[in-house]
Amino acid sequence: MNVATRPNLRLVACLVGAMLLAPASASAEGRVIRVTTATAQTDRVEEIEWAVGIIETRSSVQVAAEVAGQVRRILVDEGQGVARGAVLAEIDAAEYRLDRASEEAELRRLGALLQQQQRETERARRLVADKLISQDQLDNAEAELAALREQLAGADVRVAATERRLQETRLVAPVTGEVSTRNIDVGDYVQVGAVAFDLIDVRNLRVRLPFPEYRAPQLRKDLIVRLTSAAAGDEAVTARITDIRPSVTPSSRSLTVIVDFDNPGSWRPGASVRAEVVLNARENALLIPQVAVVRRPAGDVVYVIEDGVASARVVRRGERRGKLVEVASGLAQGEIVAVDGAGFLTDGTSVEVAER
Repeated sequence: MNVATRPNLRLVACLVGAMLLAPASASAEGRVIRVTTATAQTDRVEEIEWAVGIIETRSSVQVAAEVAGQVRRILVDEGQGVARGAVLAEIDAAEYRLDRASEEAELRRLGALLQQQQRETERARRLVADKLISQDQLDNAEAELAALREQLAGADVRVAATERRLQETRLVAPVTGEVSTRNIDVGDYVQVGAVAFDLIDVRNLRVRLPFPEYRAPQLRKDLIVRLTSAAAGDEAVTARITDIRPSVTPSSRSLTVIVDFDNPGSWRPGASVRAEVVLNARENALLIPQVAVVRRPAGDVVYVIEDGVASARVVRRGERRGKLVEVASGLAQGEIVAVDGAGFLTDGTSVEVAER
């Protein structure tokens, strides 16, 4: 390096050092910050608490065999929807048909005996009136007639019972729902009480939601709940709180809220659900964009723009609504606040308002 250039290098180094050591306020004097603005306006705002739960069915039914026998037909499978009263499977009914035929034959036999005994009783009454037989003979005939009537009534009950057993060879759905589990196959011999199908009701659903215990004073029946589920896509449900469990869960210190609702179409038990409960609503809340509120040592601050100058104003935040935030105090309706660029302002900074 040429020795003659060294004094120039020292001069440059001194100039750079002087620039670095110069106070920052000197460069900021007379600066104008470009900002966008928004006007504080009133609108509805809601105080919301959210929770996550699991969708349940309000009705889960086990369909069991009411008669013993061999499974002859299965008409549904797992995952299939069924209507109330639909036949799910059939058990061999041959034995029960024979029982019904036998009981019906006995019913007819007793009916014939009853008719004969009625005629004999009527004849005995006439003979007693003519004093051709004793009163004891008439009493015996009437007693036998009464006994036959009782036997006929019993036979009628047995016919009804065998008819019912015959009907019970068909396993039917007691509710409208979906087949969750099928526990039988064609050819199986099932005993009375053996569970053949598990059905779940997919139309009437329920969700249990854990909320922090400090929300207990605000939670009550009939509050509006908005439900969304990832398994249902964009489909949303608006329901109301059905019930609140009286005790707090010790492990999580939470209060369980129960929400019953009708399936709008594609919601399924077992899926997760996000719930928003509207605890309170204010119709005339003062709202501004959230980015207009900046943190300063004094707290939350907005910069009110008037005559091209920013004035710092300490405010108290309220609820959020999307990209807006409620200002509970410190700002009046109609005042204009800085939005984009607010974080670069200080009290008294000159501003240039740009289109947002």
